[in-house]
Amino acid sequence: MEKEERVSVLSIRRIWIDLALSVFSLQVILYAVLLIRHEVAKGNAPMEAAQVIVAQLASVMAVATGITFILFQGVDFVMFLTQLYKERVNRKVKEAKAKGKAEGIVVGKVEGIVEERKLWIEWNTLRIEAEEKGEEFNVPPPTDTNSSLE
Repeated sequence: MEKEERVSVLSIRRIWIDLALSVFSLQVILYAVLLIRHEVAKGNAPMEAAQVIVAQLASVMAVATGITFILFQGVDFVMFLTQLYKERVNRKVKEAKAKGKAEGIVVGKVEGIVEERKLWIEWNTLRIEAEEKGEEFNVPPPTDTNSSLE
């Protein structure tokens, strides 16, 4: 991601300036239209209405500036939080993969132990059957593979 050039710490990115000015202007114009309609409906004299409108617009410009700044800095903040979230998810995925590999080794050991146990049970069953029949039993016991796993 390319770094955007900024003017100061408390600024809006240059890429957003046109849109920010449009939003600011739209807020002021909308308020001015509502204010003019209100003053006309009150029936004040034109000079008195003009003075009220100018005074009100001066104060609303500060509010519109704040709203615009918060809106566009909010976009940057959301983008920043999104980047942090993506990095966190990627880190969790990497940890899960590493943990999964470790768990896979443990599962493999357990499966090996179970398989070895089955071999010993089968061998012992054959030995007991041969003993009960009175036959000679000369099958060697399964090799001990558990020691090679540790």
